[in-house]
Amino acid sequence: MKAKSKTEIKIGIGILTLLLLSLPASLWIFEVYHAGRVYPGVSVWETDVSGMRPEDAAAHIAASLDIGNIPITLQGPDRSWVARMADLGVSINSWATMALAYNAGRSDSSSSSWAKRTVEHLLLMIRGENFAPVVIYDEQMSRLYLETLAQQVDLPAADATIVFDGLTPVIEPAHNGQRLDVEATLKGIRTAVRQLTPATVPLIVHTVPPAVADAEQARAKIQAWLDGPLTLMLKDPREGDPGPWTITPEELAAMIVLQPEDGVLHASMDESALAFYLEGLVDVIAIEPVDARFHFDEASQRLTPIQPSVEGRAMDVSASVERILMALEEGNRYVPLVVRSVPPRYPDTATAEELGITTLVAEGDSYFIDSPSARDHNIRLAAPKFDGLIIPPGETFSFNEYLGPVTEEAGYDKSYITAGEQLAIDIGGGICQVSTTAFRAAFWGGYPITERWYHTYRVGYYELMGAGVGMDATVYSPHVDFKFVNDRPYPLLIETEIVEGAHRLIFRFYSTDDGRRVEKEGPVVSDETTPGPPIYQLDESLPPGTVIRWQSAVNGLTATIRRRVYDADGNLLYDDLFVSKYEPRRAAYHYGVGYEPPVGDEDTEGG
Repeated sequence: MKAKSKTEIKIGIGILTLLLLSLPASLWIFEVYHAGRVYPGVSVWETDVSGMRPEDAAAHIAASLDIGNIPITLQGPDRSWVARMADLGVSINSWATMALAYNAGRSDSSSSSWAKRTVEHLLLMIRGENFAPVVIYDEQMSRLYLETLAQQVDLPAADATIVFDGLTPVIEPAHNGQRLDVEATLKGIRTAVRQLTPATVPLIVHTVPPAVADAEQARAKIQAWLDGPLTLMLKDPREGDPGPWTITPEELAAMIVLQPEDGVLHASMDESALAFYLEGLVDVIAIEPVDARFHFDEASQRLTPIQPSVEGRAMDVSASVERILMALEEGNRYVPLVVRSVPPRYPDTATAEELGITTLVAEGDSYFIDSPSARDHNIRLAAPKFDGLIIPPGETFSFNEYLGPVTEEAGYDKSYITAGEQLAIDIGGGICQVSTTAFRAAFWGGYPITERWYHTYRVGYYELMGAGVGMDATVYSPHVDFKFVNDRPYPLLIETEIVEGAHRLIFRFYSTDDGRRVEKEGPVVSDETTPGPPIYQLDESLPPGTVIRWQSAVNGLTATIRRRVYDADGNLLYDDLFVSKYEPRRAAYHYGVGYEPPVGDEDTEGG
């Protein structure tokens, strides 16, 4: 081998010297360049980020590593759903991942020698380092996803129940439901997302048993209930009593209530529905008790019954409901309703001492001398309606309530009544004679009078025998009534009497005398007015050429009566004014065909 010349050796030494002199400069340039960059050889999940600045590396990692679309299959009992990692709350923290890549080769830079760092960087370039990304898992998003999915997975359990095919009860059987166990399924998702690869996670689904599995007992009971109608009746009916009543199977079916208990369906009858049905019979079955009526013998201080008392009747709704329920359970189709007797307030065994009826406390009278026979008849028919009545303490006496219907069927005749300018003929004329007499008794008894109406025109019957004007009370059922209150602490007994021959009607009030005193002032008469010219009216039913006086002329006026009622100590109890404003009434004549009414200011009406 030929030996190298000195020139060659010098050249070699020069080259080596240049190499040795250029290496530090190259290394320095390398470090300066990578001072703010990722060192060569670094990758994230095989994605090279060498030489990138941190922000560029973070953006490159976010764009390149698309783990959000990795599918996770959620497998249910009969179908599956595919969710993305992003749907389940999985994402890459690109900045945290970038920090791992950027710090590669920089961990001990402050304490390492220049030579050591150089070797590390050379090895990093030769061998490389691949980092796993930093993953964020928001489990709450997985939970929300599963809770939403549960709306498709969950199936409610169906309880056994009963439906009707017409009136036939039919069982609809129970079946299980299912429920997604969100928390248990989350455990599987938690494991799957850590792998960052497609995976299948089984949904944890539990069977939900029905709350009611047995309905046969209810079906059989309902079938028995609807086997036929249910008949309600009165156990001991009186003559003319209503009933029986039938509850049809259709009506019974509407009252059935189904309720679960301990896994079994139970049937019962709706007690409120039964009670509602029975409430409709309460008034039909009810019989009001009738108080006895009495006469009081002042000499013996005893009561004598003139009309016996009668017990009333009322249905006990709640007890009847219980009896019906028991009958249904026992298979009985005929049920006597539960009724209870209602005793009268004043039985015919009551005594004067018990009731505090001890003396005559007031009396009112009126006269109906020369009344037409129909008017006389009506007075005699109406007055006994009030004979023997007992008015309890504190109760309001209503004339119309005790009078009852004023009809031909009730026995009343047609007679004169006040109607417009002329007297008219109608049913019940003369009844006001009775209400006027009752008013006078209440007036002199010092009782509070709560309703009293005066007549439109003065009526001569009510001013007979010095009674004076303004002491009348008209009634017209049901709108115009006469009322007063028994304000004494004892019952009030009313007796009526017609004194034959004198045609005098009397109302007597018996009770306990509390010492009250009544003073009357008046009547004070004012605003007197005279009637206009007489009325002539053609009546073709009258004989030709005849004329009759239909009514007499009566002046109009206002009559004011003052009543003061004092108690036993002289204290004023009531200070009442009774004002009656009577209109003037013209004389009226009815005439037949061929009669010529007088010529003048007289009014003439057609027939």
